[in-house]
Amino acid sequence: MDAVRKVSVIQWYAAVQRLHGTQEERPTMRHRLLLPLLGIFAAFAMVAVSAQDARADRRDFTLYNESPRTILHVYVSASDESAWGEDILGRDVLLTGESVDILFDRFDGEGGKCLYDIKVVDSDGNEGYLYQVDLCSITWVSFS
Repeated sequence: MDAVRKVSVIQWYAAVQRLHGTQEERPTMRHRLLLPLLGIFAAFAMVAVSAQDARADRRDFTLYNESPRTILHVYVSASDESAWGEDILGRDVLLTGESVDILFDRFDGEGGKCLYDIKVVDSDGNEGYLYQVDLCSITWVSFS
């Protein structure tokens, strides 16, 4: 009877392994906890990316310096304004071949405006202007 019982236990164990996999194939407790956490992280990452897109202002654009000179100052102002405001680059400069993302604050009170003037000043003191640029319909501007 013991021999039959031992064979039955071995057969039962083999059947369980076939159904559930071997120890190496079965997920451990760590895997069982890790997989839902990875799923939550992936969902959070997708929400963060879509939230970032939702926060983007339609006037945001990339400014490319395709000129042979370094751009020292960049000014962007609504076309109906008389003053240029602050230098967007601050202490930074835009070397030849570089670009900078110009980002607007969605809540600056001028979100309904699309036409803007852009002024750059290069390392030789030359000024370049673009007037009435529709920033709502473009994504980049280039000075060359």
